[in-house]
Amino acid sequence: MTEDLRSAVDGRPDEPVDWESERRWNDRSRGKKAAAGGAVPGQTRDHTVPQMYLRGFAQHQGRRQYMLAVRRLTDLMNPFPATPPNVLAIKGFYWGTTRDGEPHHALEEVFIQIEGDAAPGFRMILEAPEGALPAQWPLPEKARIRLAWWVAAQILRTTRQRKRLTHTIPASEKLDAPVDVARLAANNHHLQYIVEQLAGLAFVIYSRPWGVGFSDVCLMTSDVPVMLFNGQDANDQLGASTVCDIFLPLDSHRFLLLPSPAKQSEDRRKRSDHRLKMSGGLGLAFNQIIYDAADAYLVHHPQHDPFKLWQPHDGPRLPRPWDAIDHPAPSYAFSYGTLPELATVERRWLTEHPHLQRALARQATTKSDAR
Repeated sequence: MTEDLRSAVDGRPDEPVDWESERRWNDRSRGKKAAAGGAVPGQTRDHTVPQMYLRGFAQHQGRRQYMLAVRRLTDLMNPFPATPPNVLAIKGFYWGTTRDGEPHHALEEVFIQIEGDAAPGFRMILEAPEGALPAQWPLPEKARIRLAWWVAAQILRTTRQRKRLTHTIPASEKLDAPVDVARLAANNHHLQYIVEQLAGLAFVIYSRPWGVGFSDVCLMTSDVPVMLFNGQDANDQLGASTVCDIFLPLDSHRFLLLPSPAKQSEDRRKRSDHRLKMSGGLGLAFNQIIYDAADAYLVHHPQHDPFKLWQPHDGPRLPRPWDAIDHPAPSYAFSYGTLPELATVERRWLTEHPHLQRALARQATTKSDAR
């Protein structure tokens, strides 16, 4: 974050921040601590999706003990348990080299700062005592700015983004490097792309209307946590983020949805920040889109299993030209209504699933009748 933006953010009035809770949300992994202390270049465990975010989908089992259910795309029907520190991490993913050939881990430190700054915004949305959706909406200016930076970082930092960029680099720009440098220098194109795009993308996210919503159906997330509908792999990610619907699941039932200009033109209520409640059918469709965009893994809460109601469609997911999978991309169209101002959803619906019980009962009756 630039000093000018830092000054602008810190200069705005805001409610007091619960710094102890922020520290808890931004508990650094051992890999991040090692990086700050001078770890061996390329040997740290770099998380491509923040642990802070993954804890929103985890079952809390004790002090700093969280459990996730993780599914490999190659073995969807066999979820395995994992903790946030031990999943969606790749050795040395954010190491690069300077122009002088010196290894650096500077971008990981930037991500740590962005995650810590965004933590209060997450808490305002997810821990609001008045309901499953916060009564205070939109977010205060400082929290909104910092959360916008966080969303922008998640769009840019993923393994899918790196594969897309590596695939599109012209052959003339791919130079051989000494063995001891190539391992780190190979990441430089992606790291440079993040640095160049981050501030502009954060401004686009900040400037758009934000919808905060509740899904009747349990949601999952993936190693591509932010979805740009009909523009996920666009060469111009900044342009795509300006015109596409943007979806980010926040936990098993809450999400952010930034409506496209087309949706704003259809409904003036979507031209400003708003609340929404997503029906079961639309929630199932959004889980399909999450699945389509995932690179290698899906993640969900052990007790909020989307697969109890949802199964992936038979059609192709988003193409992966870097893996020689280059078919037409699926397209998405949807509509939704907004909730009245100050309307929320009772917090008990975060854990109670009457629609799920009814659906399972119908499935059991159908199977019984089939016999």
